[in-house]
Amino acid sequence: MKFKMCAVAAVLISCIACPCARADNVAGVTDFGTAGVRAITIEKEKEMGELFVTVAKSQLPVIYDPVLEQYVSSLLSRMSSKAVGVRYPFEPIIVEDHTINAAAFFGGKIMLNSGLIVATDNESQLASVLAHEMTHVTQRHLARSMEARQDAMVTGMAGILGSIILGIINPAVGMAGVSASIGGMEQSNINYTRANEYEADRLGIDLLYNSGFNPHAMADMMRKLQNRGEDFNPAFEMLLTHPLSSKRVAEAENRARFYKTKAYYESVDFKFAKSRVEVRFSNISAKFNQESARRILDHSPNDCGALYKLALASMDLGDYDTAQKSLDSLKKDYGRNLFIVDTLTDLYVARHEYDKAVSMLKDMIKSKGEQEVFVVNLANVYIESKQYHKAEQLLKKFRRNNRSVTADSLLKTAYMRQNKTCELYQINTDILESKGQWNQALNSVNESLRYCHEKNTVLRLKALASRIVEERDFYESLISQ
Repeated sequence: MKFKMCAVAAVLISCIACPCARADNVAGVTDFGTAGVRAITIEKEKEMGELFVTVAKSQLPVIYDPVLEQYVSSLLSRMSSKAVGVRYPFEPIIVEDHTINAAAFFGGKIMLNSGLIVATDNESQLASVLAHEMTHVTQRHLARSMEARQDAMVTGMAGILGSIILGIINPAVGMAGVSASIGGMEQSNINYTRANEYEADRLGIDLLYNSGFNPHAMADMMRKLQNRGEDFNPAFEMLLTHPLSSKRVAEAENRARFYKTKAYYESVDFKFAKSRVEVRFSNISAKFNQESARRILDHSPNDCGALYKLALASMDLGDYDTAQKSLDSLKKDYGRNLFIVDTLTDLYVARHEYDKAVSMLKDMIKSKGEQEVFVVNLANVYIESKQYHKAEQLLKKFRRNNRSVTADSLLKTAYMRQNKTCELYQINTDILESKGQWNQALNSVNESLRYCHEKNTVLRLKALASRIVEERDFYESLISQ
């Protein structure tokens, strides 16, 4: 299903192309480990991670695409099973931004730009960036870095955290706040940050290899960044003393040579994901994407990534016959792949072939379970075919145990089409709260109280209003430190 919601772009917290690490050799660097974090508990990390996600959704151009989200989640899960020090599930946040960047934050939150997916040549390169960021989380680098700053200054932990979160909203203002907070910090503390980056490189390569990816991909990705000359946000100049060095690339290459050569597994989903981002979340025209896909197919007629790009671009151009031919070719080997099922659904809806879509999606749910991709696509088919009650029942059942902005937005549409005003304002409140739009959420609660009169519903709404006020006030107290 083609579904996207965007907001204002902002800055990322940490990135794969961060400052050079200070290290004497590859094998002899001391691990910082995860001990010694005093003020920030694991539970507190989880709470701050959830706050970060809420603020990010309110301020960043987040891509709400269940297929892409599930793909990146599968990569994180694959590596998480081999990582040491995992304390909570890793959660991706995909941002529509054409630059190459990724970031790690508290609570296992991994943010990556759509430009990163486009820039990588293979799945191992993409995984190398994720492995680097996952290591920042498992080693608790941000928590320990914040405590090191607190030890060197008067400002409290809340002030540091508030400045960092404010940096998401307004890089110049937010990072200026961090700079003012740590103005007296010694060079050793900056070296501490560099050493964190080197540790993330080294342990990230280990994680990459142990997860079945090519360990040389880390150095390949660093070299790609060097060659492209990616710019850094000037707000980070206080933490960046020099760009990615040849020494750091060489150290990554040397470490990769220690591993025995083996067969590395890369899924076809990487090619599908890259094509999907190029067509749906880039500034490349549909016509150009269609033509570039055809050029690849002229030489490699079975290239699945090019076939998928051709299908998506043709859909955007209203060329449904070409899209159908491309998808028919892919169905032979990938007929039950999430990317293909999702796009076939879009094609069936475009052609008003609703029965085909419903039959396919019900079959997928029966065999693979109520995954978000299948549920939201089926709900969308019901809505497009004006079966609003079926969409409502499906989505209400799904959201009992799942959080999904896409599912909530579809449920909002189903309520709207049925003129269920009380339910409409309630789900709208949930959506606004999840995106950190607290004042709008409070307005929506007040509107709900005008239309909802059932006693338990009114009590729930009043409790919800109190919670939203607390969330808003807590956030405002952080950024006003």
